[in-house]
Amino acid sequence: MGISQRIVAALLFLPAAWLFTLPGRYAVAAEADGGGASVRMTPYLSIGAGVTEPENVRFMDGADAGKAALYGGENTFDDGSFDNGEQARLAAGVRFGAAYRLQLEYALVRDFGYSGNTNYRRSGEQQPSVATLDTRQILLAAFRDFAPWEYASGRELRPFLGIGAGITKFRLGDYRQQFPSPLNPNGSLRRGPAGEIPYTAIPPGSDTNFTAMLAAGVAFPVGESTELELSYRYADMGEIHTDVGEIVIARYRSSGSRREIPVTINETATDFRTHSLSLSLRFEW
Repeated sequence: MGISQRIVAALLFLPAAWLFTLPGRYAVAAEADGGGASVRMTPYLSIGAGVTEPENVRFMDGADAGKAALYGGENTFDDGSFDNGEQARLAAGVRFGAAYRLQLEYALVRDFGYSGNTNYRRSGEQQPSVATLDTRQILLAAFRDFAPWEYASGRELRPFLGIGAGITKFRLGDYRQQFPSPLNPNGSLRRGPAGEIPYTAIPPGSDTNFTAMLAAGVAFPVGESTELELSYRYADMGEIHTDVGEIVIARYRSSGSRREIPVTINETATDFRTHSLSLSLRFEW
């Protein structure tokens, strides 16, 4: 993590740590002022799990780093989608009265599986590609809780909206493009003697991105100080990419022997946005 990213992380952690000291300080201040109306500040913990669905992506040549381009222009790219991922989330926060909450949260999604298709010229219509993606996220999020709605006798729910910002650490790896049906099956993309499919292996990539989040949901009381939350979230995690490095071009000679051609290329990149549904338990004290 670079210096600027450490600064962002510190700016996210420090307000949350300071807020947890507020209830005691606030009570002392209220007494010193002679009492009167005050806003109750209640700390809480939240733990949840959900399903995250990424939007479709298109990998294209990234920023120019002085190396060879993987695709060679805007008309060549890798179109595809990531599978849904299972997300785990842990949060600590403070409620301000009945209407507002502020929380610091950590979320993790492992092994988003990618499947796509490239469109290199003269390489056939079927050019399947695969990759994996892991993400770790730290957000500072603010929520507005609205008046409860009684949907049945003695049962109510409380709708809420939220907004957040923070950082996402990603790792993109195991990126491979295959060429099972080239236009010329006896040319440079011929198969190996046992039917091995020629492929191109792309270097992994990792980085830390600024992330923005919007949320909407409802909370159901399940105890005196416990609520069950059902929420939808939209997150924009910026651009994910491979790193500048060597691709491995695996091909087969007419004799059947295999050859690997290393070529140093620029990054390939795509925007990454997700939609999530999650259930969380929130414990106040």
